[in-house]
Amino acid sequence: MKRFYDKDLVETYLKQTKYESIMSGLQEYLFVAQYEKGEFVTMPLQQEHFFQIIVQGSVNIYFIRDDGSVYSLANGREDYLLGEMELFPHQLSNVYAESNDDVICLALSIEASKNVLLENCKFLQLICESLTQKMESVTTLDAAPASLKQRVLTYMKYKCSLGELRGLQQAAFHLNCSTRQLQRILNQYEVDGIVIKTGKGTYKLTFSTLFHQNSNTSTCN
Repeated sequence: MKRFYDKDLVETYLKQTKYESIMSGLQEYLFVAQYEKGEFVTMPLQQEHFFQIIVQGSVNIYFIRDDGSVYSLANGREDYLLGEMELFPHQLSNVYAESNDDVICLALSIEASKNVLLENCKFLQLICESLTQKMESVTTLDAAPASLKQRVLTYMKYKCSLGELRGLQQAAFHLNCSTRQLQRILNQYEVDGIVIKTGKGTYKLTFSTLFHQNSNTSTCN
């Protein structure tokens, strides 16, 4: 992510959103965030949390369960809001927003402006409306169909620290398959050069498989 704090640039992009009247009072906290295609706009365990409005480009928003199932939540475009839940204490989620192309957002640091945001009635009304719409959408979703082979790859990318799976039995439990099935898939991935065996019951994704992932979300127990 690249950040730009130029006030004129912020004002220019603010005028392009339908939320100008609401966000103008918060303009001093805003900056421009630019993302390249394939870069995560939001993800679990990120060090800084932002409220963001998409000004240009689009993001793919999805949820990954512990068994590697992927739920496509939305395709956010201009004026789509990100980071509303970060205003309130909540359990860590597994929701990712990944840029489909070059994306420009208006952003503000939640930590630096949280008290101001929580005292802004119009801003809170905007948050409530956005979260209500998202909740209505989520209730109609089903998991995207995926083979066990694909779920193993997703599990290693998003659920294992640095793409390294440690312990076949516990991984098989999370993936809802047998240890034998998992071993067979990992053996084939090793032959295909997708993973390398680093120890007994331990396999790691190769760099070429992981290169577009800037970081991982959690640790495989």
